[in-house]
Amino acid sequence: MKDETRPDRTWRIAESGWLATRTPEFRQALREEVHMQRFEEGEYTHHIGDGPGGIYCVIEGSFGVYASSDGAGVILGHILRPGAWFGQGPMIADMPRYLAFKAMEPSRILTLSLPSIDRVVRRVPDGQRQFLSLSEYNQLLMTRTISDLLIRKADLRLASVLLRLLEIDTGSELDGPTPCTVTQAELSEMANVSRHTANAVLKRFANEGWVQLGYGRIGLRDAAALRSFALAGQ
Repeated sequence: MKDETRPDRTWRIAESGWLATRTPEFRQALREEVHMQRFEEGEYTHHIGDGPGGIYCVIEGSFGVYASSDGAGVILGHILRPGAWFGQGPMIADMPRYLAFKAMEPSRILTLSLPSIDRVVRRVPDGQRQFLSLSEYNQLLMTRTISDLLIRKADLRLASVLLRLLEIDTGSELDGPTPCTVTQAELSEMANVSRHTANAVLKRFANEGWVQLGYGRIGLRDAAALRSFALAGQ
């Protein structure tokens, strides 16, 4: 790992999600190849249509996941938080990027280039299969994202989206749950509701004590209660 003053803590975050399911040999090989990058708010790791590249892991901050829709243009679908690895699709299929990832705040990520990936594959006997597992791991997140949008009632849909954003924070085990940097406009986009609806529902959830609202940030206060509400209405 290069250019990092707190490598042990950084690597604990990197190993808190998908990488925790991989073999020690594979994890060590990755650790020796990654390097740290810093992104300012609004910067992209890549855009839709860019050529194949490496993979990344969020260490600090967050990255929005954007997809292209024929009807709505480029839209925000999810926000990745510390511990999340992403960018594996083109590496596997050797095709242009079909998702874009934007820093939602000043952020740091670990990057693993295509040449580094090739070295890991040559070094670790089942390295290719280990990398392929990231696609399946993130497919579960994509499935949950789609499932959220199929919920008919707006308040239940928002509750489910909030749980997806605020609970999937694999790096939080080091510091406890942290708020997500997201505006109400961005949340309404992810939940496919109007800003007015998002504002009203969020105020209601805050009054219930389920979430905590801040300027451009939302925190989870009572996950069990919010989950019970989301499940009870489905």
